[in-house]
Amino acid sequence: MKISGITLTPIQTHRRTGSISSHLILQMHTDEGVTGLGEISDLDCYRMYMPDVDAVRVGIEKIVLGRDPFAVEAMHVEMTKYLHNYFASAPSYPPFTPASQIAAGIDMACFDIMGKALGVPAYTFLGGKTRDRIEICYPLFQVKSEADYERNLGYVQDLLDQGISRFRYYVGVDFAKDEMFLAALRDRFGNRVELKALDFQARHYWKDTLRAYERLKPFGFDVIESPSWKEDFDGMAELRRRVDANVSEHVSSAAQAMQLLRAGAVDIFNITVVSGGLVQIKKLAALAEIAGLRCLIGTTQELSIGTAAQAHLGASMASLATASDPVGPLLYAEDVVKTRVQIKDNCIEVPTGPGLGMELDEDALENLRAPLVEWDRAAHGAGYVSD
Repeated sequence: MKISGITLTPIQTHRRTGSISSHLILQMHTDEGVTGLGEISDLDCYRMYMPDVDAVRVGIEKIVLGRDPFAVEAMHVEMTKYLHNYFASAPSYPPFTPASQIAAGIDMACFDIMGKALGVPAYTFLGGKTRDRIEICYPLFQVKSEADYERNLGYVQDLLDQGISRFRYYVGVDFAKDEMFLAALRDRFGNRVELKALDFQARHYWKDTLRAYERLKPFGFDVIESPSWKEDFDGMAELRRRVDANVSEHVSSAAQAMQLLRAGAVDIFNITVVSGGLVQIKKLAALAEIAGLRCLIGTTQELSIGTAAQAHLGASMASLATASDPVGPLLYAEDVVKTRVQIKDNCIEVPTGPGLGMELDEDALENLRAPLVEWDRAAHGAGYVSD
């Protein structure tokens, strides 16, 4: 079997918040009639340097055409010639780059082909399945004005009605407003809501994060995420020594993982398929296990194709430290598959169909086709502030 062609379709989808996210949907065709699906997800954080769709398609073709989709490790070796440093080194926040997301799209399409060709789920090639469901939590974006309080509380009520009761909250635009919102959340919902984590988004000096942690600790949470400036591993290590919560950081490259380990900066690796694909991210999971640390599965919020890849990753892992973050099929009003990844009772159901277990809806794909970005609309992306 050889890869014979690539179709790359830019689309836009609406979030529950009203903002719009841009994605590229990858179809990888083979000479035996099997087509694999991949996703290059939620690209709006690259608004100032958004990829050119035709250039990305040509680049992917240079990497994959004529190659064996089963030889995924060799494919990653080839990718390093074109997608420089996508796994060797990468930023900690956000935990991905255009190169790493393109690599992830190629990687997941290969796993989809492999599974479809042999009639088995993708997790078969990752060590097999250890669980049928992945615990998840839903993101609440930081409040910037009093109007945001009721809007966020309304989202929470809607989600509780759907059986989703575990959340993580982005803090740090205004800690006073964060405190008021979390108080309102507790007053209205009490222990019906579980607050898994506060995400500081690498915006703050670690001492400022420590002060905010002490201020917000009464609201009860298990994890603090990205608690110091980018690459301030020594500051993170000092913070970790002073807090009761687990410290988590996005880990998107081998070099960054080793720096975090040497500094003693984290309890949890936050790993995500969009940081380079299933092959590479399984290596980070193995490194964490060997080092005695734990993992959770992070996200940039994928549609069902990318969420399915995350679910297969989680299914193949021996342990997960805490609830993971991919909830795109709940977050987005639209999708490109006939049946979305199922999320209920705070869990993703691991797909059991061949490959990633997703079937493309060609009509939905065409209806959602759109330019990657428009400057006159609100963006979701850098800073993770929804408008």
